[in-house]
Amino acid sequence: MSIYGNIYKSIIFPLYSKYIKKSQVNQEYSQAKKRLSWNKQQLEEFQWQRLEKLLAHCWTNVPFYKKHWQQAGIKNIEEIKSLADFAKLPVLTKQHVNEYYDELIPASAKGKNIKKATGGSTGQPFKFELDELSNDARQAIMWRGYGWLHAGLGAKSLFLWGDNLGKTSTLRKIKENLYHRFYHRKMVSTFDMNLDHMDIYTEKINQYKPETIVSYVNPLYEVAKYINREKISIHSPKSLLTGAEPLYEYQRKVIEQAFQSKVYNTYGCREFMLIAAECEKQQGLHINIDHLVVETLNEQHEHVIAEAGDIVITDLMNYGMPLIRYVNGDRATISPSPCSCGNPLPMIEKINGRKLDVIKTANGQMIPGELFPHLFKEFSGITKFQVKQTQLDSITLLIVKNDQFTEQNQLVINDEINRYSKGELQINYKFVDDIPLTKSGKYRVTVSELK
Repeated sequence: MSIYGNIYKSIIFPLYSKYIKKSQVNQEYSQAKKRLSWNKQQLEEFQWQRLEKLLAHCWTNVPFYKKHWQQAGIKNIEEIKSLADFAKLPVLTKQHVNEYYDELIPASAKGKNIKKATGGSTGQPFKFELDELSNDARQAIMWRGYGWLHAGLGAKSLFLWGDNLGKTSTLRKIKENLYHRFYHRKMVSTFDMNLDHMDIYTEKINQYKPETIVSYVNPLYEVAKYINREKISIHSPKSLLTGAEPLYEYQRKVIEQAFQSKVYNTYGCREFMLIAAECEKQQGLHINIDHLVVETLNEQHEHVIAEAGDIVITDLMNYGMPLIRYVNGDRATISPSPCSCGNPLPMIEKINGRKLDVIKTANGQMIPGELFPHLFKEFSGITKFQVKQTQLDSITLLIVKNDQFTEQNQLVINDEINRYSKGELQINYKFVDDIPLTKSGKYRVTVSELK
């Protein structure tokens, strides 16, 4: 790590966190790191203590849960005395959150929470809230996970990630640039990636010389293919971290060949931030069970291990809008075996079910599927959406709209997509009553039928 990185990690960030931001991120981070010295039993006991406290809070202070659980036959929350009992509680869906939003927020938290929104990898825009301490804790967990992959606090990082939508003022650009410089990172947008101009990305990597690269899977894979094909000399970081999409082994091999560096997969979602991350052994992803309860369920809503199941997550720290047994729309396989690295956190063997197709244009533009959730979450008039591409020169937007959707919204969407496609795509709209599920029971945000 560089001199600045070490000073930032040990002095600047702790002081900034405590006295400038007045947050508990650094304190939570220190405690989270110490918990990795515990054994699995100690972690599970800690997890249960946090869960038991949260459930009592929900029963007393969150109107939705008491009613929801009583309807499932729970007469008193004291009946829930173990994780086996916890599995008796009904799951929480995005539909529940949308329909009973106000009832999920304790009276004491109303107007005080941090509000968040996500486009939703399942194609359904979604809003939620969390309290300040929960926000601090999830950042701490992220830094801990990135830390064991050479991408933690102070590491010089380059992000191949998303970008702000719409026009950004010069002042805002300056502020954001200074903010990222302070965190010792450089942001490079992949929303306008073009196959004919891949040299832009390799030049930025070589100029910046990051210790680590954090990226969506497909953009990094395309850059790696370009490097291998053109035999380009590229800076080799200590590590490369991928997220937002499944990482397939053929992609990992191509990326590692290009950068001569290991690729580590991470798994998270906006509702919880970092859920799990690989370590250097690459035997699966370590689950942050001291911060979350992560379950996998089959179609009968029964717990499954060593086979794919629907992911159900509980945030142990969010008292502002608790998400208890929340179905996030993804699928995974939890491993029954520990990792040989010595990290006591249990393992996800494989993330089975999340893939956003890339939209392409005749001039070589590549628009990652992540753009569309990022874009459509800004419009309250869109209930669900899906982007379909059957021809290289056009896309069809399937939209379930409500009475808040306007013609002006449509013009803004056109402008934004045209900005990234360079005007090469004809944009067709199809307003529908609903969008059908795939055979696996999920929505797909983007569907490309191009060969």
